[in-house]
Amino acid sequence: MADEFGPDNTSSDHEAMLPYWQMVETIMAGAGAMRSAGTTYLPQFPRESAANYELRRVHAKFTNIYRDIVENLAAKPFTQKVTVKADTASTLIAGDENTSGLIDDIDGMGNHLHVFAANLFQYGINDAISWVLVEFTRATPRPDGRPLSIADERAQNLRPYWVHVPAPRMLAVYSDVVDGREIFTHCRIQESNVQRDGYKEVVVHRIREFDRERIVTVNEAGAEKISYGPAVFRLWESKASADGKSSQWEIVDSGPVTIGVIPIVPYLVGRRMEGSWRVLPPMQDAAYLQVEHYQQENELRNIRQLTGFPMLAANGVDLRDPANPSATLTVPVGPSSVLCAPPSSDGSHGEWKFIEPSATSLKFLADNIKITENQLRELGRQPLTAQTGNLTVVTTAFAAQKGNSAIQAWAINLKDALEQAFVLTCKWLNDSTSKPVVVIDTDFDVEIEDSAAPQILMSMRSKGDLSQRTLWSEAKRRGYLSADFDPDAEVEELARENEGIEPEQPIDPRTGRPIAPDPVVAQDGSADQPDGNADDQNTDQMDEAAA
Repeated sequence: MADEFGPDNTSSDHEAMLPYWQMVETIMAGAGAMRSAGTTYLPQFPRESAANYELRRVHAKFTNIYRDIVENLAAKPFTQKVTVKADTASTLIAGDENTSGLIDDIDGMGNHLHVFAANLFQYGINDAISWVLVEFTRATPRPDGRPLSIADERAQNLRPYWVHVPAPRMLAVYSDVVDGREIFTHCRIQESNVQRDGYKEVVVHRIREFDRERIVTVNEAGAEKISYGPAVFRLWESKASADGKSSQWEIVDSGPVTIGVIPIVPYLVGRRMEGSWRVLPPMQDAAYLQVEHYQQENELRNIRQLTGFPMLAANGVDLRDPANPSATLTVPVGPSSVLCAPPSSDGSHGEWKFIEPSATSLKFLADNIKITENQLRELGRQPLTAQTGNLTVVTTAFAAQKGNSAIQAWAINLKDALEQAFVLTCKWLNDSTSKPVVVIDTDFDVEIEDSAAPQILMSMRSKGDLSQRTLWSEAKRRGYLSADFDPDAEVEELARENEGIEPEQPIDPRTGRPIAPDPVVAQDGSADQPDGNADDQNTDQMDEAAA
């Protein structure tokens, strides 16, 4: 916790979810982050020296199956472009053939709606919840104090834009139900950033706060009614004291939110716990299993090292230094060393031997790691990854259906979140006619591995039960045809092919004449001229040079 009453205080919901967010963030960051986490995910053995643990930590092995699962799941809805139906939104939002809309640069950083949605989807899967803040660029007032004209607004490029807020940066969020509808009443977002100060970097700590004042009214019957005032914002910045030994939060910007509401939208992938903003992560078990897999891999690595470098034991050998009985002799170990066990005073001889783990323990740990890997992939709902063990074809297909149904639900939630963000966007634009409908591909449950599908489709086509265009549509849907396949263009090509019409010869835009095909090189190295003679070609070249 930070200062008791500072704006950087986190809510109890945030504190409850933070350990999970830190875990999955560390896993996604890879081996370096897992090693840097130290004993958090790689425990130190009892009586293990700090030097030995540090050596084991630095060289810890980490196979990131979890990240592979998340990235593959997150890619499924985005094989087709995410867009907005043109007839549901204004040209300013959806654009047209001649102009680009807000969806072409939804975040003011050049990212298309498709890119923004894909990033939000992956964060949602990983963190179980993520947020979209719909902001509006700040206007520069006119020097004469008059209101901005439409031309002024266009000149300043005033427009709404979206900001993705990962869950760990949403420090606190509160909501209430008013007139049967849930509204946001308060939130605080961490906006710390790095700024250049000459030749060095300075971290500026900022918190953006949105708040709506709670209003209680009492009617004549004495019943209370709860409502909330229009939203306001405050931008807090941590300022260092004059002596540099302490800091305090100061408001550096504030004002009303002109649309009256707190412009945030949650994207939920996990199940929200009633009465809170805590979420049950769907990938939680997979994340914990990834940590266990990390520990198992290093247990196997450690035992393998012990097997390769066994421990030397001395039985009945006096290792005290005769010159200094309080000290112990250092025993050399290696192929160039010879150890002897001198007889003791009673005439008995000592012995040397190596103590090493049994090879069966190595096989047990290796098999256990494979089992964990299979469990991890199954928990991650990654049916397209090669499975080993006793999974039958039917079991794999069933796992694929379960995985796709879960991802489809997440994609539908994403569509709803994006459309809610467009509602706020339209509020900023004062556009009451647009109701943008987001188009996201959710048709990725087709079993493209089913070898019978092509034969069934062709059989239906040959019997006349399926049109040519429907056959193409199904083939494109299953990935047999490329995503940019154009049925109309294909119909024209087939017609030309059936009529025996040769393809049109391309025209050189500079000369306006047909472009001659490349010469055919014969085996003897000479070039056969295409239709027409060399003089015509030379004339064309002269014309081009003159141009």
